[in-house]
Amino acid sequence: MPSDPVPSRASRRTFLRTVAVVSAGVSATSLVGTWAAPPARASAVVHPGLLHTAAGLTDLRARTGATSAPWASGWSAVRADARSRPGRTATPVATLNTGGPGENWTHLLDDAHTAYQNAVLWRLTGDTAHADTARDILNAWSQTLTSVSGAPELGQTSGIYGFVLANAAELVRDRPGFDTARFGTMLTDVLYPVSHAHLTAPDESCTSSYATNWELAHIASVLAIGVFCDDTAMVDQATALVTDTPRVMHAIPYVWDGGHSDRYSVTGLGLLAVICEMAWNQGRDLYASHDNRLLAASEDVARYELEPTQTPTLGTWGTSATSPAWALVHGHYVTRRGLSAPHTAVLADRAIAEGGGFDRLGLGAAAYTL
Repeated sequence: MPSDPVPSRASRRTFLRTVAVVSAGVSATSLVGTWAAPPARASAVVHPGLLHTAAGLTDLRARTGATSAPWASGWSAVRADARSRPGRTATPVATLNTGGPGENWTHLLDDAHTAYQNAVLWRLTGDTAHADTARDILNAWSQTLTSVSGAPELGQTSGIYGFVLANAAELVRDRPGFDTARFGTMLTDVLYPVSHAHLTAPDESCTSSYATNWELAHIASVLAIGVFCDDTAMVDQATALVTDTPRVMHAIPYVWDGGHSDRYSVTGLGLLAVICEMAWNQGRDLYASHDNRLLAASEDVARYELEPTQTPTLGTWGTSATSPAWALVHGHYVTRRGLSAPHTAVLADRAIAEGGGFDRLGLGAAAYTL
């Protein structure tokens, strides 16, 4: 394929076009592997069925006392993270301002990840203090939040929060005292409309403020909200954006002689892996879309990260080399499918749990090493 020049500014429609590309070093045979079927697709949505399933939680529960890598160090890091502590209280706001004067998005950033991590720890340890912490935080936000505003980050943050909140709520949906209906209404009436508007906007409406991975955040949000709310139309909408249109998988179309990576390219890999994993747990195989395009992109970005002269970008939410994206990608393509992903494997070994970040869930190796 020709190595067309990359535009100087990434648009929202390009995903990883400027930063993650199909590796010329990934052979065709390495992308074949063995076939592993996703769980049988049920006629209705399966619960829990986002990043964690009942079977997956049972498997993880059996490993919480493991003394071997990567689970021992992973769970140690999970428990040590400040957002994993039970008893933390929510700081909800009625109007979430995601950018500009008066921005207050960090309130939801902290609370969403705190709810998720406590919900996971309840499922794994049985400690009801974690369950109550997650439940109370989610209830506080569904009772308070009525609108989202702000620019230019409006699109990105509402998508990210939608998928993180839905994952937390999915784990405590049956907890006594959790107002499931009210929380679902908040997701569908406050957060989903922003994602839907973003995903259905014509290309010409995009401004220069739209960043590379915003579309992926919205797809993740729509998918997660659809599952939590038993809305198969939303699930179909999200999965079709990966399988039936050129807007995501086809946005990694080039073979390059060299690589280029930063924390945003790894964020893109992580968001797409999250989408694929949530869909897989609903019986839909998006990982295989477009000839395992996600695997090829992962190998290329990982290869670049591992070059001796490359220093992983350090942002406020960690380094690209320790992202949970590597564990998710490796867990599916290598462990489930038996494919070759040597560069991804190296980084997956480094991706111990690091707690939640701005635009990704933590619990990398501990949760996703199969």
